[in-house]
Amino acid sequence: MAASGDLVSTIEGLARSGPDLSVTANLSVTVENIDLAISTVDDRIRVQVPSVRAGFRLLRREHERLPVLSGVLSEAGLTAEIRVGNAVIAVAGTDAAPDRLSRLLSLGTVEVRLRGLVPAALRLQ
Repeated sequence: MAASGDLVSTIEGLARSGPDLSVTANLSVTVENIDLAISTVDDRIRVQVPSVRAGFRLLRREHERLPVLSGVLSEAGLTAEIRVGNAVIAVAGTDAAPDRLSRLLSLGTVEVRLRGLVPAALRLQ
């Protein structure tokens, strides 16, 4: 598997060089010993994280790259949802609507969704 920096460069190149980018995925990926399930539903990329704790571990590890990746997704007209169970805890790309919390966490164009984060943290969803 390519390093995440290489993956971002690859997606960016595809987004800039060709016609509309379409993504179809059903992957199992391990990053920093965290098992992720990546799939697509309609026009959304879903990144399933096993827990809020695991999501925060990834956030800390990939903090610098997330705004870049969100920008690349936006350029390609794509949206990614980061999910714990059924709860969407963050959105990156075209449909992201960052607010004060995103700015406070220095996430750039990545939206954090408290309405999903709180129930996911409490394991209600």
